[in-house]
Amino acid sequence: MPETNPSEEQQRLAALHSYHVLDTAAEKDFDDLTELAAAICNTPIALISLVDVNRQWFKSHHGMEARQTDRCYSFCSHAIKQPEVLMQVEDAMLDPRFSDNPLVTGNPDIRFYAGMPLVDENGYALGSLCVIDQKPGILSEIQQKALRTLARQVTDKLSLRRRNIELLETNEKLGQANRHLQETEEKLKKANAELSEGKEWLQTILDTVGEGIAIMDEKENIIYTNKRSREIFKSEETGLHALTVGKPEWNNRRLDGSPLPAEEHPLAVALLSGAPVSNYEFMASDHKGNGMYLCLNAAPVTDKEGKVTGAIGSFSDITERYLLQQQLKDREERLQMAIASANLGTWHMDAVTREFFPSPRLKELFGFYPDEEMTYEAAMARIPESHRQEVTDAVEASAAKGEPYELEYPIIGYHDKKLRWVCATGHLYTKIENPQVVHFSGTMSDITERKLDEQRRSDFIGMVSHELRNPLTAIGGYTYLLAKRAQKNNDAMVSDAAGKLSRQIKRMEALINGFLDMARLGEGKIQLNRSAFDMADLVRIAEDESLATITSHKVVFAPVDFTPVEADKDKIEQVLVNFINNAVKYSPEGSTIQVSCVTRKGEARVQVTDEGMGIPEKDQPFVFDRFYRVESEGMKNKKGFGIGLYICREIIERHHGAIGVESTEGQGSTFWFTLPVVAR
Repeated sequence: MPETNPSEEQQRLAALHSYHVLDTAAEKDFDDLTELAAAICNTPIALISLVDVNRQWFKSHHGMEARQTDRCYSFCSHAIKQPEVLMQVEDAMLDPRFSDNPLVTGNPDIRFYAGMPLVDENGYALGSLCVIDQKPGILSEIQQKALRTLARQVTDKLSLRRRNIELLETNEKLGQANRHLQETEEKLKKANAELSEGKEWLQTILDTVGEGIAIMDEKENIIYTNKRSREIFKSEETGLHALTVGKPEWNNRRLDGSPLPAEEHPLAVALLSGAPVSNYEFMASDHKGNGMYLCLNAAPVTDKEGKVTGAIGSFSDITERYLLQQQLKDREERLQMAIASANLGTWHMDAVTREFFPSPRLKELFGFYPDEEMTYEAAMARIPESHRQEVTDAVEASAAKGEPYELEYPIIGYHDKKLRWVCATGHLYTKIENPQVVHFSGTMSDITERKLDEQRRSDFIGMVSHELRNPLTAIGGYTYLLAKRAQKNNDAMVSDAAGKLSRQIKRMEALINGFLDMARLGEGKIQLNRSAFDMADLVRIAEDESLATITSHKVVFAPVDFTPVEADKDKIEQVLVNFINNAVKYSPEGSTIQVSCVTRKGEARVQVTDEGMGIPEKDQPFVFDRFYRVESEGMKNKKGFGIGLYICREIIERHHGAIGVESTEGQGSTFWFTLPVVAR
């Protein structure tokens, strides 16, 4: 878009908007002119284009469906820079200003453009009357002259249209003024009639006010009260008029409960000082002895010479609001106490400016001094690069979508260089009174000890599992020799015992491998040996193994088409075998287990369905968590540590796949995972 003078552009836009034509319905007069322009210039497209702030809007669009396009792609934005000149672009593909314009490289494939600016009587270019073709061209002298003439016709019609609108508005305003004058005359007549009634008229008006009204004379005697004031104090008018503002019957008290001296009462202050008092809150009692909170505004009453002759007050019962505010204040104090007792760091931040306000505890967690400035950027810089992008993405996603987040990540102290692990929460909030004003608030807790405990546990599991491998390998070797000797000696009993021992060794190896995989996952050391293979081959391997080892259940494998993936074949097989073994473990003998692999929307979906006990709905979100086991009657005799599905989830997620379960308690479960299919 060409450069524009900001001041001149604002004047031009003001002139355009004064026509009140943008986003109006189509009008035949303007459509006739574009149809005529297209015919004269022998082009398929003719537009009346009005150039707004960020768009060009078409009052008439002959030969094109669009009603507007972005101004940054607009040819007319260039045309209006020279209001008196008809702009022609013979071939947009050869013009450096437009060669990469989306309107040239794509729909509507502009090649030829001719536009005559629409200049109003004050010299402002509102837009242009333009013709467009999908092939290069140039207008003849006659066509150029005709286009200029038609452009003046468009400007004249716009001016005429504006004058008609202004005339209608003037007529409407005149009509409104006449109606208002008539209404005013009627009100004046009515007021004059009511004015003769004096006090009764005034009483009627004031009794419709939603606040209590009280007037006192210069001696502080109550001389007038309206209906609402009598409702608030539960008293008749004569009962209120017999009192002064300092009478003990009011039981006036400050908000702290101490007595409110008569000279401090807002009405007395307005009377004695001649100055108004605004929104004064205090406590009082009605004539039945019930306490309440009031908010009172008082102002002096003066005569023609300016002498204070009394005071008038308006007040409202704010008991419900005040008590609610106190409740909110108490809750805020309890929240702050809870935050303090939990030793949490807190923060809030302007979502637009990123102005950051950390609590002293938060500064301590990030290694800053209490009186030291800590910006949002400085806080992010203390997060190691391994986690910084994740935190940044979470904050930005929350800002864009308003979704809360909870993350665990390490930070390196600014001054003390100490490594700490924290659990951080954040939420985007908007103000009720102004939803456009948003800010972040959140908390942060120190979870370093928990993380260290997890690491120590992971290290212990890894160490123990590793140390168990050596004796287990030796036992496996002796079992193999024992089985061979039994086979040679035809000793069936020893051969059977060796077989059982071998199965237990394999079970123990599976448990150790699970623990080691879990430890590696916790350390981030698990490696994926990716290779290209066909999922159909992997399913056939699982089928052969199942037919050879599973005799208690009927395992049915559905046919699998060619499904190319790129993954760690051994680990994907580990996931599938785990699903099948779980199905055997948690479903009754003789039941059927269905295994399938299908491709949908570029993903291979592998699923194993059993007819077992199923999983309660409340447990389903957690079955892939580490060490999680479903607590139920049917699980009492089922052994396990709750790490198999956790490892499966980690493997699949590291392959950028998805994993899940669908289950109905008592009817069975379907465990599934997906992997991206490699394009053939």
